[in-house]
Amino acid sequence: MAISDLIADLKSRESIEAYWDFRKNDKREHVHSMIKYPAVMVPNMQGEMFDLVLKHDPDIHNVLDPFMGSGTILVEGLARRLNVIGIDINPLSYLTVLSKMQKYAKSTLLVKSEQLLRRIDLLRDKSIENFCFDGITKWYVPSVIQDLSKIRICILQEPDLKYRKLFWVTFAEIAKQADNARTSTFKLHIKLEETIRDTDYDCLQSFRKKLTSNVNAVLEFKRLRQYETERLYCGDARAILRDRRRFAENSVDLVITSPPYGDNATTITYGQYSVLPLRWIPLGDIHEAISLETVASLSKIDRDSLGGINYPLETLTQSGILNTSSELKHFFELLLSEKMTEKARKVASFILDFSEVIKNLAPIIKPGKLLVFTVGNRHVHKMELPLHLILKELAEYYGMDMRYDFRRNIIKNKNYVDTSVQGFKTINKETIMILQKR
Repeated sequence: MAISDLIADLKSRESIEAYWDFRKNDKREHVHSMIKYPAVMVPNMQGEMFDLVLKHDPDIHNVLDPFMGSGTILVEGLARRLNVIGIDINPLSYLTVLSKMQKYAKSTLLVKSEQLLRRIDLLRDKSIENFCFDGITKWYVPSVIQDLSKIRICILQEPDLKYRKLFWVTFAEIAKQADNARTSTFKLHIKLEETIRDTDYDCLQSFRKKLTSNVNAVLEFKRLRQYETERLYCGDARAILRDRRRFAENSVDLVITSPPYGDNATTITYGQYSVLPLRWIPLGDIHEAISLETVASLSKIDRDSLGGINYPLETLTQSGILNTSSELKHFFELLLSEKMTEKARKVASFILDFSEVIKNLAPIIKPGKLLVFTVGNRHVHKMELPLHLILKELAEYYGMDMRYDFRRNIIKNKNYVDTSVQGFKTINKETIMILQKR
């Protein structure tokens, strides 16, 4: 691995003003556009990073993203003939990425899609029994419940699970767009009553349009990708990465990822964003191991994610995490001095969980190979949490060295959600960190 040559290439691009911002080159093409998902990566930016790493280390055959989200890294990896491995605790992420990765027969996909749309058309003017779950009438108006119930029953009539999964991803997008939650936040806050009353969303027409778009996206990606292998896991990255039946030591050539920047409840509530669409979908269609408990409450997925458990001070002290990172210890003590004990615990609890991921990544990445992290520094009690410096210390503790880092501006496009409306200071910059296993 010619790390010095890679760094020289990165520096040459940094000399071009706003090069890594990809301000006019952030289009989401083919399956990247399949579904809206919180805080997605910029495909072309990550693609550029892929190309630079592969240029200086052609001996790369697989790439791992332990926080795969909507699958940007894995899609870009497949487009470059790499075997891809992805993990996410969110069932909607797993369903989305699996649908993007699956191999579809063009003729079968077109026929099954048209059959589904015909079944829906036959029900358009008929009345059927509504699907129901706790809270459905709060989050959906009656006409939307009826239309989504029609689409749902028609999808269930598709016998092939592979194609049904693709239909569910399309359905999830419509179910999300049609709910009564505010679009100004990823958290589930109900819209104003007059806004709900004045909204007229045509689920059936929107589903038809979105399915057509998704089928075209899949077929376009089918022409681009090489059919390498994919391994996807729905679950906690901490446990999955330490399972040697799944990940042998020194088996991963490259890690590219963007981890959460803090616990979901105080950063991006991926679980709350996803839970309403998931309540419509039979969870067994996504993965046999997903239980109904996952979507029983609005916050379950977020509680199960990194930092979801707020550990007692005694646990945090005994874990040794405050001694592993001096940057974390300093920030933790600042919060305690401001009488912000709960916030101090939340920050340290997230880092403790995050450190477990770093610890479990270390043995499975091959010596000399790279880990590329895109991270953002959120604000806690009006102070910036230096996550990039904490990550550097955690990486060094577990046998990896920080070789280079650089900043990029986060461009606020049409899909951007301003987290300031949730009371959080917006993160405007990201740090891309190049780590190397010793």
